[in-house]
Formats: sequence, structure tokens, C-alpha cells
Amino acid sequence: MIANELRQLLHASPFRPFTVYSNGGIGFRIKHPDFASLSPHGATLIIYHSDDAAFDILDVPLITRVEVHQESAA
Repeated sequence: MIANELRQLLHASPFRPFTVYSNGGIGFRIKHPDFASLSPHGATLIIYHSDDAAFDILDVPLITRVEVHQESAA
């Protein structure tokens, strides 16, 4: 996954939630742009959990696919 593609998804208007998948097949859902942060050079993606108590750090080159969802889940 290319960092520029992630930036486009994070800054899309209107924002559509999406899930990124690691090379191990684990999915990480990003339901709002406030829940993700891409490093300046695009090598690392941080995904924050809804409870604000935890986060996941992903190496962008290890992201194998992205699934864009139609609408935000309530």
C-alpha cells in the first residue's frame, strides 16, 4: 500500500471508513480520520482504538490491501 493512497483516504471529503489489512491478514478498521495518523514520510500508520487506551502501529509497506466501506457504522 502506498502512503499517498492512505493520505487520500484519510483526507477524503466526505470521509468513508476503511479497513487496512496487514500481510498476516489482520484487519484494522479506521472509522474516522481522527483515529489514524500517517507519519510524515508515510512509512508508519498509527491506528487508535475507540477507547483511547490503545493503538496499533503498522509498517505501511506491510499493508497488503484496503477495503473502503460505504458508510460509517453507528
